[in-house]
Amino acid sequence: MAAKRNDGAATPARAGEGATRWLGIGAIVALVLAAAAVLLAWQSASDERRAAGDVKARVAAEMNRIEAEAQRIEREASK
Repeated sequence: MAAKRNDGAATPARAGEGATRWLGIGAIVALVLAAAAVLLAWQSASDERRAAGDVKARVAAEMNRIEAEAQRIEREASK
């Protein structure tokens, strides 16, 4: 009987399986990184929105203070 030789025909299939596994792992890592980038962008936008709201509140408080001071000055001037 002739001995069967392995000509390496199975090697490309095994190499392809490993490459497919690494591609899958790379895709999962890319998705996780993309999700993290989206979450960071969302958090940043939320912080900016909150800061803008804080500025509006400070401006409103300052305007109220200025108006109260103006009314006080008017009352003193009318005496």
